[in-house]
Amino acid sequence: MPESIVRKRLFSENHRRRPWTGGARSRLLGGQAMAAAQRLSRPSIRPAVLGYAQFALDLLSVAVAGMISHSLVGEVILGGVDRAGAIWMGALCVVLAARLSGGYGFRLMRSLWRSIVVGGVSLIIGMGAVCLLLLAVDLADRAAFGWVGLWVLIAAAAMLAARVALSLRIGLLVQTGRLEHRIVLVGGGEDLEPLLREIVSEHGKGRRMCGFFDERGGPRSPAMVAGYHKAGDIDDLVEFARLAKIDTVIIAIRGASQERIRELLARLFVLPVDIRVTEGTEIPEFSRKRRSNIGPFGLIEIYKRPIDGFAAFRKRVFDVVFASILLVAFAPLLLLVALAVRLESPGPALFRQKRHGYNNKPIEVLKFRSMYVDQCDPTAVKAVRRGDARVTRVGRFIRRTSIDELPQFINVIKGDLSLVGPRPHALTARTGDIVYDQITEAYSARHKVKPGVTGWAQINGWRGEMNSPEKIRARIEHDLYYIEHWSLRLDFKIALLTPWSLVTTKNAY
Repeated sequence: MPESIVRKRLFSENHRRRPWTGGARSRLLGGQAMAAAQRLSRPSIRPAVLGYAQFALDLLSVAVAGMISHSLVGEVILGGVDRAGAIWMGALCVVLAARLSGGYGFRLMRSLWRSIVVGGVSLIIGMGAVCLLLLAVDLADRAAFGWVGLWVLIAAAAMLAARVALSLRIGLLVQTGRLEHRIVLVGGGEDLEPLLREIVSEHGKGRRMCGFFDERGGPRSPAMVAGYHKAGDIDDLVEFARLAKIDTVIIAIRGASQERIRELLARLFVLPVDIRVTEGTEIPEFSRKRRSNIGPFGLIEIYKRPIDGFAAFRKRVFDVVFASILLVAFAPLLLLVALAVRLESPGPALFRQKRHGYNNKPIEVLKFRSMYVDQCDPTAVKAVRRGDARVTRVGRFIRRTSIDELPQFINVIKGDLSLVGPRPHALTARTGDIVYDQITEAYSARHKVKPGVTGWAQINGWRGEMNSPEKIRARIEHDLYYIEHWSLRLDFKIALLTPWSLVTTKNAY
C-alpha cells in the first residue's frame, strides 16, 4: 500500500480515536499500560516546591538569627524599627543573592556541597550589605561589628542545618518515587535503546522512565526494548497521559521527517506536558528551540507545559485570594438569589453539572438552578435558547447576568476551577448533533490549564449560546490564545473587563 494512503488512513477522522468526552472509551489501554498509569496517577512533588521551601527557610533563618544575635550582644545598636528594617534587609539580600546564583534550582539543591557553597557566599553578600548600611548611618563601631559577626555565625549554622535536612529529604523523596520527573518516549527499536537506558540510569537524579509508545511494528519497532514492553501507539499515549501524571514526552525517532514530526505534535499537543525531540530531527519552524540534555543525548524543546512552576503558584494565590474576597463580598446576593430560586419553583437552589476539567478530567461545577427541577439537563445535550420554556423567570435573569455562576467561586477555592481560564463545557455539550470535541482537533488542547469562571473568549463576546461550529472554533481559538499568552497581568485584565462584557453580551439566555 502506498505510503501516502497509509498516512491518510492513519490520521483520518474515521480511524482516529476521539479525545475522551467522559463517556465510554472506544478502546482501553492494555493491561500493563493501565497498571502503570494507575501507579503513576498520584502526582509527584514539583522540584519548585522544594526551592520555595529552601527560600523561606533561608529568609526566616537569617532574620531570626539577626534578632537572636542582637539580643545576645547586650547593647542596643539600633532602635526597634531600625533594627527590624536592617535585619529584614539583610535577610532579603541573602536570599536574593542565592536566587540570582541559582541556589534554589533543583539541580544545585541536589548537590549538598554546591548548595552549602552558594548559601555561604550569599550570606557573606547579605551581611556585607548590612555592614555598608551601618557605615552609612555612622554606627560602624565594635559593638555593631560584633553583632554582625555573631549574626553570621548563627545564620550560617541555621542555613547549614536546613540544607542538610533538605538534602536528606530530597534523597528520601527520590528513593520513594515522590520526587521524580516522569518521562515517556515515542519511538522504538535499536535507536531508542541508548536513550532509554540513560534515563533508567539517572533514576537517582529523580528521572523515571514510564514507558515507550510507537505505531510502527515489525523489526523497526519490536515489542520490547531494554526490558520495557511497548505500551501502545500514539492514541494509547494520549490515553495514558490522561490517567498518569506525566511531565515530559520525548519524540526519539531517528530520521523522522518534519511532516512526520508535525503529525505527531498535532496529536500530542492536547496534553499538558513538555514535548521534546532528540537532536538531529527535523523540527517545525514554530518550535521553541531551547536545548537541554539527558546524559549525552541532546533534546530540543517544542512545547512547554503552560502555567507551570512559580507561575502556577502565583496563579493559585491569585485565585484563592480573589475568590475568597468575592465570595464574602457577594454573600448577601448569594443568599437572596438562593431564596428567590427556592421560592419560585420547588427543588434545590444549587445545580451540579459534570464538566471537563484540567487534562480532560471530569469535575463537578456548581451553579444556581435556573430551570424547573424536572426539566434540568445535566448533560447539556439540548442547549438553552432564547425563550426556552425550561428556564424559570428568576433563571432568565440570573443566566443573562451570569449571577447563576457565582457559586463557582467555591470551585475555585477547592481547586477545580481557576478564576480566569477557558470556560468548562459539559461532558456531552454539543451544537446540533455534533459534540464539541468533534468540531475541531484542537478542542482538548483548551484543557491544558484549569478551566475558569471567566475567560478571554468571554470578554471578547464569545459567551452564551454556541449554535454553530464556527462559533465553537472561534471560542477555542480565543482559549488557545489565552493559554499561549498567559500572564498574571492578562488575568487581571480579563477579571476587570468581565463586568463590562456581561452588560454588552446579548446571546446569553
